[in-house]
Amino acid sequence: METEKKEIEIKLRSSQACIREGYQLYTGNFRKIFRATWWLAIGFAILQAAASALPVLLSPTLLLPALALGVVAVIIWLFVANWRLKKRQFISPLRPLTFGSWMRHLGKVFIVTIVCITLVAILTLMTSLPTMILMAANWQSKIGMLNGDPAGMPSSVRWLSLGVFLVAGFIQAYVWLTTILPFYLMKGTMGIQDKEKEEFNKKTI
Repeated sequence: METEKKEIEIKLRSSQACIREGYQLYTGNFRKIFRATWWLAIGFAILQAAASALPVLLSPTLLLPALALGVVAVIIWLFVANWRLKKRQFISPLRPLTFGSWMRHLGKVFIVTIVCITLVAILTLMTSLPTMILMAANWQSKIGMLNGDPAGMPSSVRWLSLGVFLVAGFIQAYVWLTTILPFYLMKGTMGIQDKEKEEFNKKTI
């Protein structure tokens, strides 16, 4: 545990360093993170599988509710996983930042957010290819049925689709989890800069 605390040192870092070191910490400590969160990731996978199944297996008109469910699942997952990592003392609680502090560091927040979301999008595209193929096949089958063609998809495909959605959702849990440590290091840097500014202002008064 002492090694973990030494690795995740809160100090001044540039935006690039927050991203680089955050991902290095994630990959270097993936086994510890996985052991702490795998059972929570199953819950996220179920929600994501449900979100994928709504427009594909039930009705395309459920696309917006499915997107809303997917977004809510991601928010809940990141919040709960962050809490779990703090409880396991993998990361330490940081002092809360004011709205003004977030605005002062808007450039840093923007850079880290854009890079992390871009990497999540790339990893999602790479890991969700089987899901996309199944979605396309299911949609093609439904379109064919609407045009009078017999259903070309066997009934077992529904269960296969659910299984693929579930596995993809579980993988997605750890794709999204890559964002926690870069943001953690960024918030730590912002806290140190705010503290130094407060101390400087006190000395100049």
